Order: sequence, then structure tokens, then C-alpha cells
Amino acid sequence: MKPLFLKMAVITSFFFQTAFSQEEGENPGFDQYSSSVFDSKANALNLVSNMAPATSQSSRVSLNTGVLIQQIGDYNNITATLKSENISLNINQFGDSNDAELLKNANSIKQEILQQGTNNSISDFTYYTNYDVNQQMIQNGENQNITNIGTNSISKDMTVTQSGNGASVIILNQ
Repeated sequence: MKPLFLKMAVITSFFFQTAFSQEEGENPGFDQYSSSVFDSKANALNLVSNMAPATSQSSRVSLNTGVLIQQIGDYNNITATLKSENISLNINQFGDSNDAELLKNANSIKQEILQQGTNNSISDFTYYTNYDVNQQMIQNGENQNITNIGTNSISKDMTVTQSGNGASVIILNQ
């Protein structure tokens, strides 16, 4: 009796699954892994700009922002919290287990980060400054660390380059 019951249950579940499954024709215009919202750059930008908080037309500020992130490798991580009217951020990570953490609040931010190698880390914190920040950080090698805290008149146009293995730099700007 049990084998007959099991066979009937399997056949019944197969029948209901095929009878009530959706066909591709039921959702015209639906392509798997795509959305008509992002079918063009103009639609995507319009959607993002409509999500911004509404402001009066007379006080609207034109924001110039650009963020480019390229990661080639495994376990790379980027955490970026940026607040500025003008942002240009370019991060390239080539290798494995590279980490970049940015927390910045400045008039304008222009920053380039290049990490080539394995297990490199950049921590860059500027909580608030009246300067226009223009920084470049380059790491070529393995197990390198850069920690930058703050921005002042000397460091606002700073370039840090590390080569080799196992180097660490801590920069305190007050």
C-alpha cells in the first residue's frame, strides 16, 4: 500500500507543478536578469536623480560625482562613505584580499586608489575639512597598510606610494 501511495503522490505533485507553472509567454517583455528600468543610461540616471530628496528649484546645486570601482581577484572589499558636492573616486584592486575603507567629508574629493597584490589595506578618514582633497594612494606588493587620518593644508594634495612587502604607513593630519 505504501509504494502505491508514494507513486501516486509523486505523479500528482508532478502534474500540479507542470499544470500551474508559468510559461515565458505570460510575462512579455521580461528578460531574465534584466530590467527595463536600466535599459539605458538615461533611464538609470533619471531613476537615481528622482530618488534624491526634493529641493526647491532656486537652491538646487548641481552635483558632479563619478565613482569607478574595478576589482579583479577574490575577497576584495571596499567601504566608502563620501560627503561632498564634487566627488571623483577611482579605485582599482588587482589581487586577492585587498581592503579599502574611506570615510570622507570635504568641499570636494578627488581620490585615486590602486592596490596591486595580496592582502593590502587602506583606511582613510577625513571627518570634516574645508579643503579640496586630491589624494592618490598606490600599493604594489603584499601585506601593506596605509592609515590616513584627517586632512590639512600639507596633505590635501598627497600621494602615497608603497612597494615591496609588509610595509605600514600611519599619517596623522591635524
